[in-house]
Amino acid sequence: MIRPAAAAAVLGLLFALPASAQRAPQDEARPTPQLTDGDERLDATLWVQRSVEFAQVARQAYQLAEIRLPQALAQPGSAALEQADGGAGKPPAVIFDVDETVLDNSPFEAWMIQRGRPGFDQKLWDEWLATRRARATPGAVAFVAALREAGVTPLFVTNRECEPRPGADVPCPQEADTLANMKAVGFGDIPPEHMMLKNEQPDWPSDKGTRRAKAAADYRIVMAVGDQFSDMISVTRKDDTDRRAELMAEHQAQFDLRWVVLPNPMYGAWLDVLPKPRTDALLP
Repeated sequence: MIRPAAAAAVLGLLFALPASAQRAPQDEARPTPQLTDGDERLDATLWVQRSVEFAQVARQAYQLAEIRLPQALAQPGSAALEQADGGAGKPPAVIFDVDETVLDNSPFEAWMIQRGRPGFDQKLWDEWLATRRARATPGAVAFVAALREAGVTPLFVTNRECEPRPGADVPCPQEADTLANMKAVGFGDIPPEHMMLKNEQPDWPSDKGTRRAKAAADYRIVMAVGDQFSDMISVTRKDDTDRRAELMAEHQAQFDLRWVVLPNPMYGAWLDVLPKPRTDALLP
């Protein structure tokens, strides 16, 4: 079991930055960290940041995607259920989620844990985006490079929210932050039109279906990569674990070829849909 003091020391080292680096989100009170063994985020965040297993699982997921790519290109059909005609005759593209798929935001989770901040805070999350300090997920940069070399366009559909920010002179500063962050960690220049944020258009809610349909209007979507089931199919938090299992079974052929999943133990609808207390969800 991880002791609170040891965990605090580990996370402190992980989140330490040189003085010249951009600062993390600001916290008026700067409370003393309240780390306990009972914080459900702690082990998950440490696994992402410290385990060799996470790095290898992520890298292998992208290696698998690259192995599958020739078959996905050769076989008719689409990774987007919104593309009913299969996209024949259109140039190929792969749709990626951003957070915990191509960018690793575990330092934000570490920052929240260190300060005893429960749950999700949109204001602090937006401040984190502005620091442009997310790291590349292992294997992601190499796969995106391989796609470009193969003539396949990478497209990014993210639920980073497009919203005004005090002092920003553009309507969607989160897009600029994301593009700059991704360029800094090795993804190169990404055209803004290839980055689709939540609420960037009036009909782009958190459900990504309309954005996948937008991408499918111009491209054949040969693969989709994400850390959430909703990166591939329209599901809601009302769809419980049993319903998600049914949908997975219905679309197993997509998982076998076109849908690639990255591990994310830190957060997600998979956790939110479990009953409370969560111990009731344990299987004997």
